[in-house]
Amino acid sequence: MLKRLLNKAASAGLYRYLTMAALGLSASLTANASWIDTDTLCQSYGCVVIHDGVSFDVYDKFDSSTGTIISVGQPLIRRLSNPILGAGSVNPVITGSLDEGLSAAPLQDQGAILGIDTNGDGIGDRFPLDTNNSGFLDAGDSLDSFEITSSTNIVTGSTSAQRSLYITSTTDFYLTAQVLSNLTSPGLGTGSGLAGMGFTYRIQRNGNDDGMRFGRSARKGRTFRLIRSVNTLADLAVAPVQIIEFRRAIAKKRTASLPDQSLRFDYVYDFGSYDMSMGNGDLNFEIEFDFYAR
Repeated sequence: MLKRLLNKAASAGLYRYLTMAALGLSASLTANASWIDTDTLCQSYGCVVIHDGVSFDVYDKFDSSTGTIISVGQPLIRRLSNPILGAGSVNPVITGSLDEGLSAAPLQDQGAILGIDTNGDGIGDRFPLDTNNSGFLDAGDSLDSFEITSSTNIVTGSTSAQRSLYITSTTDFYLTAQVLSNLTSPGLGTGSGLAGMGFTYRIQRNGNDDGMRFGRSARKGRTFRLIRSVNTLADLAVAPVQIIEFRRAIAKKRTASLPDQSLRFDYVYDFGSYDMSMGNGDLNFEIEFDFYAR
């Protein structure tokens, strides 16, 4: 299982055993470069590797405990004897960089740093000053005064809404997402709840994030299909939902590095339906991503 992504929405943090840790390139990245091309289980049966540029998790299509291949529609098995664990847990990064996401869930008296859109274009014009660099809104922060008009709205900043992970594989598979719990406290609009939290996602085929190039040797055309059945977090609240279908192996053989063989999975959640008239409160939810045999 891909480690529980704990999102405290007015806190916008993500978890799933996926604690957000600081990221950076390491010597292990080069040392493990060709691992997926030589691993017996990956080459014989198929596997999926998810990583953040430093740490790696491997999900196998072969169940070593029973000696059987995972059936279609069943979750792949996270390899406990993973030879390329790297430096800790795999952690979502802020999209377009290798910077850590929010490093922890906010405390009781903290919340997400949201912005104020003063002209109605959907882009934040004013953001609180994070005086103590906590990454969350708390009593030590401040915000300059502003005039409220019919165009004034609440928006998220990119660092509190956009996350990415890197994925490669030697097999086809599905990526699923599920919201595991929903706790809405009075004041935030119980009528909206998860339905007020937008959720979008995409695949970036190649790029360069803080010096780590990815996708140069990943397969291109018809590798994946986005399944566009999700608009808000409420759409993920009942059961795991297939959001991306990877139709064939992502990795090409004999490639210089795992990032070269990887695509980037980007996902965004937003507070598009949140309004200041709803008052203060908390919306807590957990999102779980997982891999299934196709």
